[in-house]
Amino acid sequence: MDNYILLYSGVPTNKRAAAGVAIIIKAKFKKRIHSYVFVNEIILQLKYKLQRGYLTLLAVYDPEEGKTEQIEEFYETLQDQIDKISKNDYIVVAGDYNARVRNIPIDGILGTNCEITTNSNGHKLKEFASVNELKITNTFFQT
Repeated sequence: MDNYILLYSGVPTNKRAAAGVAIIIKAKFKKRIHSYVFVNEIILQLKYKLQRGYLTLLAVYDPEEGKTEQIEEFYETLQDQIDKISKNDYIVVAGDYNARVRNIPIDGILGTNCEITTNSNGHKLKEFASVNELKITNTFFQT
């Protein structure tokens, strides 16, 4: 790991697998890191300088299906972070959403390469992506 920088936001090691997100960056790109914020144990934000403008990367871990209050809090916090990002930034929100989005396309948001099932986390993810004009990119690629 000498050639990399690890940004980690999470819980103590004795509570592993409960929460936590990380971003790993090659050390040679350290000067491109504009800022980072440990929002909480399930959201980490990095602002990265590009040749033209910035990329804001949010690493996320959506609580598992059925944890309704925590899921609502997660999306409220995530939306607050999105709202603070400059409209000129490129935005990537990557992580584990514990979501099943079903293979019914939504133009520009959801592709056809998905599972045939859905869950409530999937509905929340589709709503979040739609409101923020984000693509659920793994649904646009065939595995």
